[in-house]
Amino acid sequence: MLAAVQASHKRTDELVNLMDQMDDATTEAFQCCEWLNHRAKQLDALTSPASDASSMLSRANANLAATLVLMKDAREKFDTVQDCEPAMERLDKGVKDMEESGEKTKKKKSSLKNRVVLTEQDVYAAGDSIEILRDAFQYFNARSSWRSAPSTLSALERLHKMGVDAMCSLIQIHLKKAGPAVRPKRSLKKDVMPADETAQQTRDRLADALQNRDLLKSIGESEEYQPIEARPIREIRAIFDCLGSHGYTLGPIAKREPVGLSEIFGIPAHKVARVEKVGAGSFLNLMKQELRTGFPQLDAYGEARKFTAYFAMDAFYKRIKQDRKKKLEKAQETAIAHAAMTGTKVKMVDDADAAARDAVRCLEHCMVIVAGEKSVYRTIITPSLAMRSSEGYDEDEAETSPFFKKACVGAYAHVVGTVIDRTLDIIETVFLKECGIGQTSGKEKSDKDKEPLLTVRAAASAAGAGLRMLDGVRMLGPSLAKLSEMIVGDGQTDPSTSIAASLCIAIHRTTVKNSARTLENLAKAIQDDPLKGPLHRPKDASVSTVTSDVVHAIRLVSPFVSAYKSVSKRRALPWDPNLGEEAGELDSFVRYLVMRLFNSLKGKALNYTKDQRDDSQAKSNLFLLNNAFYLLEELGPDSGHSLQQSKEHYRIEGSWFVDKVQKLMESEKNKYLLHWEALNTHLTAVANQNLEYQKNDSNILSHDSGRLIKERFKGFNEDFERTYALHKKLCVIDPRLRLELQQAVNSVFLPRYRRFHDKYTKIRFSKKNQEAYTKYHPDRIEEMLADLYVDPE
Repeated sequence: MLAAVQASHKRTDELVNLMDQMDDATTEAFQCCEWLNHRAKQLDALTSPASDASSMLSRANANLAATLVLMKDAREKFDTVQDCEPAMERLDKGVKDMEESGEKTKKKKSSLKNRVVLTEQDVYAAGDSIEILRDAFQYFNARSSWRSAPSTLSALERLHKMGVDAMCSLIQIHLKKAGPAVRPKRSLKKDVMPADETAQQTRDRLADALQNRDLLKSIGESEEYQPIEARPIREIRAIFDCLGSHGYTLGPIAKREPVGLSEIFGIPAHKVARVEKVGAGSFLNLMKQELRTGFPQLDAYGEARKFTAYFAMDAFYKRIKQDRKKKLEKAQETAIAHAAMTGTKVKMVDDADAAARDAVRCLEHCMVIVAGEKSVYRTIITPSLAMRSSEGYDEDEAETSPFFKKACVGAYAHVVGTVIDRTLDIIETVFLKECGIGQTSGKEKSDKDKEPLLTVRAAASAAGAGLRMLDGVRMLGPSLAKLSEMIVGDGQTDPSTSIAASLCIAIHRTTVKNSARTLENLAKAIQDDPLKGPLHRPKDASVSTVTSDVVHAIRLVSPFVSAYKSVSKRRALPWDPNLGEEAGELDSFVRYLVMRLFNSLKGKALNYTKDQRDDSQAKSNLFLLNNAFYLLEELGPDSGHSLQQSKEHYRIEGSWFVDKVQKLMESEKNKYLLHWEALNTHLTAVANQNLEYQKNDSNILSHDSGRLIKERFKGFNEDFERTYALHKKLCVIDPRLRLELQQAVNSVFLPRYRRFHDKYTKIRFSKKNQEAYTKYHPDRIEEMLADLYVDPE
């Protein structure tokens, strides 16, 4: 047991010794670790600076490589100005030489030697330079902090502006040099030329043209064609492809619509109003309004073509106006010579109708010019737009302006708008000058009123001319508006809102308004026609001038049924306040004119009675009778004329007209016959109980009985002689009316006189002078009545 305890103590002591040894070893190991850690820190302090230096050297090497690349790229960009300047300067110099050559200025021999002749390659090289300049500008603009960036950007801007200006000038030179986009038709064979057409012929021709699929070949005296040659087309297209919608500027693309576009698309048709004097050559004066689309290449195109198109229209108008003047002068000389030979009055040649025909010709020429300009637009601008709408074209990368398409159409609208503007001015000038809009009509001319009086014939001519122009505008206006429109394609702009489209509507509105004024002037001139004076109240009671003028007026306006309807549908007229489909037809206007004429004639007839002459009342009756018969013959449905009437010979088919005229004729005829009815007062029978014969001669009446018969014959003879003398010199205009009236006068008293004469000539009522009392045999009176009335003077 003890041994076991001792053995256990022994093992315990050994275990304690081992634990002490382990503790000593652990302490020594801990000290060693502390030393190793200390040595490691010392080693780390020695190696870290070398690693940092190595890392910095690596980054420095990478930065140096990038710097070398940047310096190489920057050097290339800095050389852009030097590289591109020769191409730009050559283009600029070449364009200036072309401008000087076009102006035909005198040059010295030295200058001719230094003259630059541009080639297509020069234009293409300038286009490439524009692309390079734009890339360089964007490069330096992104590095504006560089010390040399501002001066370089300024040089790039200067060179870019030089190139863009030269390109735009080249566009203008090519487009102006090309000339108008119209030329005379090679074959213009017509039986009747447009300058000599009647209203019906013009309307038939235009109607046939509208039914023709190729309208432009059927109207006008010129034809459209594309005037630009192949090389200028290639150069212009190259410029448009270069400048495009972003190459024209080095700065950022504008996000706000240019102000100039709102001027082209922002004028409603109802606000289009004249700003120039009549005859100044324009209505809105688009020629003086600078085109500002925000894209210089489009402005150059628009400015060049608007001048060319405008002068094409202006030159045509001046030529036909000069031709018309010469023709009218020749016609006037012929009229004067004819009047001198025949001893009649000189008939003035009507200038308004000729001017209206020329205005319609100008409208047709306007359409041809617009069609030609549309061809030019499609030749030089449409290809650029087509390229940008292709699938392979990246608009985001090219930074396409959202207003470029609208600007293209705006430039086209500005070009054709100047032509339409000139045409509108021509039409309104005819209204205001040849058609006398604004002139007065009436009985007297006031001192303050310096304008000449508007006669019925002049007002009629103006009304016919106005409706002729409206007829042309009504038929051709929609086609002109369609030619003037160009689809924008931006999904927002309606092409019908452009200035050209608004002017097309304004032409129709203005023509309708002025036509209404000519119609109102005609009605007023008839109503205010003077009541006195031989011109307005003939001495022989024949047809008044106003009556023949009204017939002439109705014939002038009658061919334009559709044109009149265009007026009445849109304008409230004094005789027809209804609008739209409820507006009246031309017949209502004719009826109004006829009723105004009747009022005027009755006033003139009443003035005859104020003369206080023996034949005044008879003149009044015959005056109305003559004028009513003339109206019935000229305008009635059954005129009795054997000649076949032309299409433009208007007839009033309404029963109101015949009833009105016949009622007036019957009334005035009955009043007139009362003058002859007075003769019957002398033809009363003598009662048999009052007839006593002489005592010494049973065949002769007594003095008192004979005196009864003598007084009857004497009274009849005196009244008949006086009445016949007064009425014989009065005028009856038509042989048939004259015969009818002679027979009516005959029936009033001659049968009764014949019975009276036959009865009492068998009785001896005078011993010595019975033949003096019975000198007018009924047959002789019948012969005298056959010579009653005279022809018109």
